[in-house]
Amino acid sequence: MFASPGDTIKIQTHTNMVVRTNPSAGNSGYPTWTNFPAQGTQIHKAWISLSLKCPVGENCGEWDYLDYIFLRRKGGVGASSENIELARFITPYGNSYSATWFADWEVDVTDFEQLLRDSIEIEYIHGGYETNVGRGWLLNLTFNFIEGTPVRDLKTVHRLWNGGFGYGNTGNPINNQLSDQSLSLGSDAASMRLRIIQSGHGADNPDYCAEFCPKQRALQRNGTSLDQRIVWRDDCGLNPVFPQAGTWIYDRGNWCPGDIVFPDVFDFDVSPNATESFGMQMENYVGSGSANYVIHAYALEFGAPRFGLDASLDDIKAPSKRYSYRRFNPICGKPEIVVMNNGTNPISSIEFSYGPEGGQMNSYTWNGTIDFMKKADIQLPANVQWGASEGKFKVEIVKVNGQTDEYSLNNTFFSDFEAPLSVPDVFVVNFRTNNFPQENFWTIYNANGDEVETRNSFAANTEYKDTLTLPWGCYTFILEDTDKDGLSFWANNDGSGFIRFRKANTGSFFKSFSGDFGTRLVVPFTVGGFLGLEDNADKSLEFLIYPNPASNLIKVDAVFHQPESVQISLRNLEGQEISNVSKRNVWSISEEINTSNIPSGMYLIELRTQKSTSYRKVVVQH
Repeated sequence: MFASPGDTIKIQTHTNMVVRTNPSAGNSGYPTWTNFPAQGTQIHKAWISLSLKCPVGENCGEWDYLDYIFLRRKGGVGASSENIELARFITPYGNSYSATWFADWEVDVTDFEQLLRDSIEIEYIHGGYETNVGRGWLLNLTFNFIEGTPVRDLKTVHRLWNGGFGYGNTGNPINNQLSDQSLSLGSDAASMRLRIIQSGHGADNPDYCAEFCPKQRALQRNGTSLDQRIVWRDDCGLNPVFPQAGTWIYDRGNWCPGDIVFPDVFDFDVSPNATESFGMQMENYVGSGSANYVIHAYALEFGAPRFGLDASLDDIKAPSKRYSYRRFNPICGKPEIVVMNNGTNPISSIEFSYGPEGGQMNSYTWNGTIDFMKKADIQLPANVQWGASEGKFKVEIVKVNGQTDEYSLNNTFFSDFEAPLSVPDVFVVNFRTNNFPQENFWTIYNANGDEVETRNSFAANTEYKDTLTLPWGCYTFILEDTDKDGLSFWANNDGSGFIRFRKANTGSFFKSFSGDFGTRLVVPFTVGGFLGLEDNADKSLEFLIYPNPASNLIKVDAVFHQPESVQISLRNLEGQEISNVSKRNVWSISEEINTSNIPSGMYLIELRTQKSTSYRKVVVQH
């Protein structure tokens, strides 16, 4: 298996494998042996791609069950098991899904990539007690490796706390089970990562622990406080897998149905041959004895980092077609990226180049702070000239702290994009409240994040129709529910509401949205459909623009069937007006628009009368 630096090696361990529960045992194991990259292969980044579908002719699994991906044996069946948990996942409530349903997730496993060489046994464990007749999941599991220089070498994996730990039992308190751990480091130790996957389960009395109770966890390193936090996920109502058949919106003990259980990580420098000690304590709790936390915690001992100055593009959240980011895609506004600092020097500024592949690229310099092995979500300005309704979006790191990055192979990232919803310039937001209207309000923002329209203070069980007139451009509609249970949810007494977009002229709706959206409904949209750059025209309102492409001057000619009051606007691809001219009671127009002072790129000429709007795309080239 061979590749060049920067290339991606894909290893599929589980292919269209049907996984089912074992009701008598509570879990089913699906081990496979696969040839991974050969010893000596240098890997810069590694991640797991996991996808689920319903089995052919069967139902998806019904319940939110606990699943694991384990590294078991290395080298052959005679080897002892490593028993390292690489990832943890909770299945969605899939009882309502059809044969066409599909979802996928990604989990970074770069921490363990140097263990994944040659012949490896990977086991997928599916938990649960539901019937295994006529239901299950169709699983695909792929390991992805980007060949290149590792950020640092893994020396040793120290196991700290691994297993299920009962919570609330006065006869065996959890803190008696979580004993302090002491480690002896090697002669080439230089850095360390503490990596903890922890999830709470059970619903005992009195606090429904540990699934539905937020409890405090304290960590110590070498006798001093390292971290204190609540073991809790408070964003289940924003789950990309929505709606689901069960109580998917309820926040839980560090997990959500249909999502990865994300690890907590802590990075610090260490000294060669030193002794490191770690402690973990959970908030005191007395329950009925059925609560537990599943914890797998490792102290990963690394050598010295290889880079002083290295920013890597870790992901593009928007624009993206990835399932995990479907809540807020497709976009037409601000791109959002993830950057990681792989170098020991703090990052204070990054110069980016970004835009559609093969199209006009934009420049932006971000300022902030990213420390070693930390990530930052960064929004780029909404000045993208998309040029097509779908394609590849490219982001590139040009400079870091005003200097050339030491490692260039992680400086470029691509994502797939597509056009968002296109709506008329006059349309109706049709909103019906449920029993608790005080939980809801909606807002429309333009491409730059400025508020354009907003509505609140609704009456219960009342239908509202707001007619909006928006200029050509890019917008985002956001409907919030402060109780995180949407307009319609089966497990409450809120009743049902709905949200739709209707045509103003006919009243028919052209887009309807599920009321079971949890915390927030996000709908990016365009007026004018500029992503595809189709000439959107009322064909009764014809006009001519020339030359096209233009350099310093654009001429606009039009003839009307009756006297008209006319406005001609030149707009950029964010819908911002650059210039305009107005005429009243004219039979024709012949106007010149100066383009000598605007950048080269794609623009739009909008011609608007009292009754109609039409536009044409134009390219400016200097």
